[in-house]
Amino acid sequence: MPLAIDLGIAKTNKYASRESGDTAEVVERPGGGISVVVVDGQGSGTGAKALSLLLTGKAVSLLKEGVRDGAVARAVHDTLLAYRGGKVSASLDIVSADFKHGDLILTRNGTSPVIVGTNGIVRGVAAVEGPIGIYPFTRPGVERFPLAVGLHVCVVTDGVVTAGRRSGLPPLDLEHAVGALMQSDLDAREQAQQLLQSAIDLDKGRPADDMCVMTLRVTESSVEGGVRTLHMNFPVT
Repeated sequence: MPLAIDLGIAKTNKYASRESGDTAEVVERPGGGISVVVVDGQGSGTGAKALSLLLTGKAVSLLKEGVRDGAVARAVHDTLLAYRGGKVSASLDIVSADFKHGDLILTRNGTSPVIVGTNGIVRGVAAVEGPIGIYPFTRPGVERFPLAVGLHVCVVTDGVVTAGRRSGLPPLDLEHAVGALMQSDLDAREQAQQLLQSAIDLDKGRPADDMCVMTLRVTESSVEGGVRTLHMNFPVT
């Protein structure tokens, strides 16, 4: 059965801030497949944006060279530690659909949970290791899942997890929200947009922090000839 990767990313910046410290990049893997790198730089604004661009650029460059995901995460950590002397942290998530080995790989350093759905069961995967850039020997947490129809992964940054806190509202129940989206007919892009909007609504339309949502689904391929497509909507501010 031919498989397809359905990927969606939706993000927004903190209210009244012109730049977002959350950056997401997509890169093709040399052995086949794709990797998505999501970095949440400490703070918000231009400084956080410059930091997250530096780190995602480092990760993407290494992934293109065929470096394994765990080694990429360690190298990005070492770069930040050397660059800021342990005074600035960042969360890092690398989600890879590795066609060569038939696996989906989660490589993580951060605080926000990743939501994984397999065989109709939705569960939150807590971060095992903390953010990068603070301690010298920080290692990434790595999990593997077989690529199969129905596998669903959702990565969010901490702005989504803490949405509603400023308004005194209960936080978003990510497992329930993602589970409901999995049962819908929405594609990955629409799912990411809807989950992001739910977080923005909890903050009364004024995000208290930068927010980023990445959803990835493994589906049956309905496209002949190996045609690949990418859709983006990038407002000019």
